[in-house]
Amino acid sequence: MSLRDQTNNKDFHKKLPDIVLIPIHADLKKIEERRPFPFFGGKREIFCGPKLQNIDTPERKYIRTSGRFFDIDEVISQLNEFDRKIDLVVSVLESSSTCFPKNLSKLKCPKIALIGDTHHSLYSISSIIRYVKREKFYHLFVSAQPSHLHFFYEVGFRDSALFPPLVEKFENQNKKKSGLTFIGKRWKSSHPRKSRMVQFLAKNLPRKNIPFHFYDRLPYLMWRKTLARSKMVVVSSLNGQLTPQIHQCLFAGALCFVDELSSQTFLYQFFKPGKHLVTWRNFEDLLEKIIYYYNHPVEAEAIAKSGKHQAENNFIITESRRHTISEIVFENKTFPRLLAINDKRCQQKRIESPKFFYPRVRLYENVQELHRIHESLTLISMTEKNLNPSADLADLPRLKITHAFISDNSKNEADLYFQSVGVSEQIKTTILNKTLKYHSYDIGVLETLANQTDWKFLVKSISKLLKSNSLLWIFGKLTSFEREILKREGFKPFVLSKNSAILKIKTISRKICFLFWKLGRYPFPYLTLKPSMEVVPNLNDFLRGWQAYFPFLY
Repeated sequence: MSLRDQTNNKDFHKKLPDIVLIPIHADLKKIEERRPFPFFGGKREIFCGPKLQNIDTPERKYIRTSGRFFDIDEVISQLNEFDRKIDLVVSVLESSSTCFPKNLSKLKCPKIALIGDTHHSLYSISSIIRYVKREKFYHLFVSAQPSHLHFFYEVGFRDSALFPPLVEKFENQNKKKSGLTFIGKRWKSSHPRKSRMVQFLAKNLPRKNIPFHFYDRLPYLMWRKTLARSKMVVVSSLNGQLTPQIHQCLFAGALCFVDELSSQTFLYQFFKPGKHLVTWRNFEDLLEKIIYYYNHPVEAEAIAKSGKHQAENNFIITESRRHTISEIVFENKTFPRLLAINDKRCQQKRIESPKFFYPRVRLYENVQELHRIHESLTLISMTEKNLNPSADLADLPRLKITHAFISDNSKNEADLYFQSVGVSEQIKTTILNKTLKYHSYDIGVLETLANQTDWKFLVKSISKLLKSNSLLWIFGKLTSFEREILKREGFKPFVLSKNSAILKIKTISRKICFLFWKLGRYPFPYLTLKPSMEVVPNLNDFLRGWQAYFPFLY
């Protein structure tokens, strides 16, 4: 049934709530283009946000607010008596690009949070957690990165889940274009890995006589047509997230090459590599697999058909979104395979101090940003009380984690714990004095200790294992003695500068770094190891090496 048919169908219309309020940071044109009525499942939808103009139609009302952060009274005061009978609030949340109305408790109706990008930008997880707790949302869904659900689950959102992936139907195309297709910007500083991938493929595929069809951003209809006519499509996630491009490629009937994601993204609950799609670890691995399937078209077509069938039998089309929201909120419908509890980290029974929750989140946010811009990073952790930080970070697919222990008993206990939360294959555990190479890790993690002798030993040990230019994170409140030992090993406290002149210089420095990175002439193994977000209580960060002495460098 088409959207128009559904909208005019009495049974369809009957199930929709009367009035839905949607705080949104978008202009009228984008809303009309990307969110055709009734996108959020209301017979009447009220949008409010700073980019809107005050417009009232029978189907929709648009209200301009004073900014992204506003009191809900600002909206209520502009509603008539009928429109004040709001049945549902749907808030689409992202830390840097959405509205955060306060005092939503004044609206006596269910509130659902649809959380977008938590896999990049500043405070992408912590700001959302604080907001949904404060405003007491009941239903919470993520649309891009289910591997972050365990953070929300831990603070009390037990029914949080991945929102059912929504895709468009594609018409079957008998004639498909041979070769590999990529749709997206050739160069984007926020996505350096994808940009390097495009450069690599554009250079190497012609040498193998494999056509490479590159398209910059396309208008929506042209994008659909191009995708439907492609035999093979390559996808690179921004930061290890479950990108919707995967489902779109599969629905279009193309053989999808996607970078390896962690099991916590739920991808492998639905799709098996080699049967429904093809995963790749690095550029060389991607090239090898493209060559193989290009030369084995029968196998490629079989995987593409199997992937399309699997997608069509597991996910819903966009037009069904209206009913999905209503059924979740008013009929308690659930999608068991998409619930947060499927991530075993939600089932962990280990008791750790709650004072370390937000430090864990801030550590994750910072390392996640470093992961976004680097092809690979190595991390060594030596914590015994706090094992959850390693379990948190395990879902970053290009971060190689080693957790070292002083005793066999501690290692064995940690092995059992990591196995119970489903990350044992993503974390290597070892005894401190065994098989560890000096100066081979980019990032270190420690926790404060009561015994000064043990502290000296751990700091000296991790100092030998970390590279000369490295980043060290420490959980707990540091004493002057502990700081002195760190200073002797060359670790300097990192302070995120807020000086406007330094920030401008860092912006220029960042552009220069990315220019050399783009040209493949960057002289260092990493762009930066500097944290991008300030620390919180019980979390400390230290830099060692040349970056520590130049506050204006990116």
